[in-house]
Amino acid sequence: MGQVPLQVEQGDGFTSASFPQRFTHPLIVGQLRNGPKVLLLDAEVQSWHNEQAFINARAALVGTPRAVLDGPLTFDTITTQITGLDAYAGIGPIKSFTFPADAQGFYEHAWQVEPNPDSTQTWTDERATVTISWPSTIAQEIAFFRMAFSPLLTIKLTQPLDFDDCLEQWIEPLRRIIALATGRTEDITFLSVSRPVTDDHHDDFQVYGYKLDQVPFATRDTIVRKIRTAFRANTEGLSPLQLLRAWQTLRDEHHPLLETYGASILLPRQHPRSTYLLLIQALEGLYGHEHQAEHDQSVTAHMNRRDEVLAVLTQLPGLPAHIMKFLKKYLMRKPHGSLDRCLDEMVTSLPYDVRDELNATTLVQQVNQDAGRPLGLPEALRIVRNRLSHGTKGYPTQDLHAVVQILDRVTRAHMLRVLGCGADAQSHAARGDRM
Repeated sequence: MGQVPLQVEQGDGFTSASFPQRFTHPLIVGQLRNGPKVLLLDAEVQSWHNEQAFINARAALVGTPRAVLDGPLTFDTITTQITGLDAYAGIGPIKSFTFPADAQGFYEHAWQVEPNPDSTQTWTDERATVTISWPSTIAQEIAFFRMAFSPLLTIKLTQPLDFDDCLEQWIEPLRRIIALATGRTEDITFLSVSRPVTDDHHDDFQVYGYKLDQVPFATRDTIVRKIRTAFRANTEGLSPLQLLRAWQTLRDEHHPLLETYGASILLPRQHPRSTYLLLIQALEGLYGHEHQAEHDQSVTAHMNRRDEVLAVLTQLPGLPAHIMKFLKKYLMRKPHGSLDRCLDEMVTSLPYDVRDELNATTLVQQVNQDAGRPLGLPEALRIVRNRLSHGTKGYPTQDLHAVVQILDRVTRAHMLRVLGCGADAQSHAARGDRM
């Protein structure tokens, strides 16, 4: 709240200013005409004259704070709704219901709905509590009645976090975990954050930002039944809190699968060529990460052998110096990596075997035809990767897409494995079916 900021120059009897002028502020506090205050984070103000300015902000927090907005802005409660949350929750809010079978039956028989108390699920550790709940809305008129339930997930923290940490440590990982469960790109439809004022009161703020317009939904069976969930929140040993903790640990470790496949889950669909290369890179990085010790031993053994060979060559009489110099420079210091071995293990180590599906694709069959002989599946996938990566050959989009769909299921299953999900969840993900 305040005047439009301006920078002016004072001269002999005159004042001048150039426009537009730009100012940046970590926080701007304003008030909407209908009463609530708005907190604009990382705001840029463009001033065009002393009565007009435009503000662009990274996010807007709207609420009616009781406390003075000074000091660090931190929050201890996060409430969100994400598409697919109703299917991921695993337990709905209605246990049973009865209603008249004929149009006039309501005069003689009561309508009854039995709620399901198990639908409110809570998980707790020493630093956070995660709860899935189903608040309801009721619309009632003289000749109309409707009751609807909306899934919400609430995170209560023992130590408040700033807004960025709330997003990076909790909301974005949660969104990706639900996307891993459903196999779809999921969107945030509602987000609010709260900060403690007293022991009994919180300041609540709804969050607005890019693609976040606060449009919560009420769940419908016709939608939920179409979603193929590989696992659910009520699956034993796979609570959202456990998976969020696992995600945070992998994020802190810069796990290669998290920073390739995990980072791409929510991105818009790319061309199958780009996606194929990303998936192969993700699997290769995962294999290298999990075989680091074996690789280090191989490198040590190779270097020892290289030193032995060079020592023998040095003792040979008459060996020209320029030959020895060439050998020292170009004789590899590391052994050849084996992408074939990597791809073979990544495909065969899952509870569900996709090799028959991949071998049946037009792309793999075309690579075999080009080679004039049947190739092993890992070799065929490697050849495609090398040709695409080096730009020496392209393939029809639909042929690449068919293979990408299968490889995406494989990579998704490995992502679940890395997060700690068991064989059932991995198998559902690799098959692309539902629980």
